[in-house]
Amino acid sequence: MAAPTRPTGTKAYLRKKIIFVPTGTYDPDSPSLAILNAATALDVTKMFYQSSASPSQSTNMARAPKRVGDGESYEFVGETQATLGEMRYSFNQQGVALDATVKAFEKFVPGTTGFLVFRNGIDRDTDLATGQFVTSYPCECGPQLEVDEGDAEGAETAIAQSFAQTGPKSIKKAIVT
Repeated sequence: MAAPTRPTGTKAYLRKKIIFVPTGTYDPDSPSLAILNAATALDVTKMFYQSSASPSQSTNMARAPKRVGDGESYEFVGETQATLGEMRYSFNQQGVALDATVKAFEKFVPGTTGFLVFRNGIDRDTDLATGQFVTSYPCECGPQLEVDEGDAEGAETAIAQSFAQTGPKSIKKAIVT
């Protein structure tokens, strides 16, 4: 038998870009570079704080009812609950409309729907390009809450806002023109 294959790791540090695309013509199974770069999309990579939630899921392991003669029971995969969780992003209460310090606040009005699109494994400052792969999460924005992010003299004003995952994710889809 051949030795097992050990794939090289994909570095994550500073290699994540997150784009918000509002509901409209975006197709998560065929992500369009034009839509991802459109004026209606928003790159939130450097707006979201590290404390923001990451997409996650939990899956129940269910068991069939035990029968009188059963000495063992087994489990099977049950319901999976997916979530995006609470995002935290920079905010300036004194910022003027359309200023970078309020762009996320203005974009994520409660009830807004769209997609959070994650590109991993490439430097965050590298522009999106056709042939790169992304994962898209359909979402809806919850209420906004002004909070402090960080501690003591290093604290900054932020918004904490829950994002609901409203449908199935679309993993590793190539960006098209």
